[in-house]
Amino acid sequence: MVSDWRERAGVISRGLAELDLREPAAGSWDMSSPTWGLANARVRLEEATDCAGHLREALIESAERYGASERVVEALWRIGAGPLAALAGGMVRVAFPSILLGGGVALGVMLGARALGWVTPLDAWLADQTHLLSDRGFVRAVRNAVDSVDELVAGALLVPPGLAVGVGAEIRAPEAASLALGIAGLFGATIGSRVLVEAPVRVSRRVSDGPADQSAAARATRADAPPVDGPVTAPSGVADLVDRIPTSDDGAQIRVERYGAAGDPRWIVYISGTADFTTTAGEETNDMTSNLHGIADDSPLDALRMAGADSGAVERAVRMALAEAGARPGDPLLPVGHSGGGIVAATLAADPELNVVAAVSVGGPVASAEVRGGVPVLTVEHEEDLVPATGGSGHPSLDRLTVSRSVLEPGIEHDAFAAHALVRYQETAALIDASEEQRLVAFRERVAAFTGGGAGEMTRWVATRELSPSTPGAARGR
Repeated sequence: MVSDWRERAGVISRGLAELDLREPAAGSWDMSSPTWGLANARVRLEEATDCAGHLREALIESAERYGASERVVEALWRIGAGPLAALAGGMVRVAFPSILLGGGVALGVMLGARALGWVTPLDAWLADQTHLLSDRGFVRAVRNAVDSVDELVAGALLVPPGLAVGVGAEIRAPEAASLALGIAGLFGATIGSRVLVEAPVRVSRRVSDGPADQSAAARATRADAPPVDGPVTAPSGVADLVDRIPTSDDGAQIRVERYGAAGDPRWIVYISGTADFTTTAGEETNDMTSNLHGIADDSPLDALRMAGADSGAVERAVRMALAEAGARPGDPLLPVGHSGGGIVAATLAADPELNVVAAVSVGGPVASAEVRGGVPVLTVEHEEDLVPATGGSGHPSLDRLTVSRSVLEPGIEHDAFAAHALVRYQETAALIDASEEQRLVAFRERVAAFTGGGAGEMTRWVATRELSPSTPGAARGR
């Protein structure tokens, strides 16, 4: 704006000179002279322009130094986490009998008190500390701890610290998840446990009570097309994509939108977050069992597991819903997911057999997810959100675009997972749409080019696991 005013003042000054509209009676000392005022304004605008330039350079330098400081702090966290975990593992081994005895006594006292209806001091303390789950320092500690579990175990097994840290650098969240699933699968095959053990899934279309979007143009009916809930307008940005992710109130975990002509369809699939936080697989597909399978998919060790399903229930349900909606393997696809749905979005983006053009994960633990070259993955994380931290630190990639910000005011009590709420990620998505950062602008343009800006068709799908009546937890549904 200052540069515009400066240019306008220059135009006026040159115009006066060309028209010879001067004030011969007024000297340069006369401050009431319009000519003097114009000249003074030009000088002041020049100074303002210089100050704005210096301020811009200072802000850029401050941002670069802040980013460098953050990278140094993060590197120190990672460097220190491995050796400390190996050392702690050795201490745990030495003190294991005492820990086991003390823990057993404490657990017995706590269970006995709860059976009598008493509130133990530990229960009261834990109830008062739920805010720690959304503390940024605690979230960062969890992120590094996830990557250091292997060093802890190696230390407990008396593996030399140097070797434990060296090997542990290559073992991250996906490898740990794959090992956990392998053990759970063996237990499931032996004693019939359903803890972390997958099962077949099925999807059914949820019929809408009315049009999904009354503002969209009327759809053209095709005899060979699957039935649809109604027409929808194309998303105009990241905020629209996040707004359309299903929630637990929608009655369906998967939403599929189709754009383009019949001979050139393009698909967007929206995947809801985790609805069941237990580790025993039930009818609800969006649970911790599916999440752990999704994280383990990013590890080469996952292919070596002899027991359990190859992929999580939600991923298999999404693929089935797309096929039922009419999508073919080579059709362009854009997956969008929240929390556990973000894991699936990242997994689909890494599949070389799918034609995924981009993916969006909000609040998903996808830092360790494999990224396929040429497929941009927009990852949105909140600094107080514990869920993304459970995916570990991951590996950087030029195709991974991570946007992170703080959303909770310090000093104010919040729910344990307040920063994980989809509504807060919707607010962050709106800020992303308003950003002029080059990579974010390019991502928004890719989404706009993908849909073409026209009307599309939408269907919603309900996914369930197929469990036998004798299966533990089979009675639990959505």
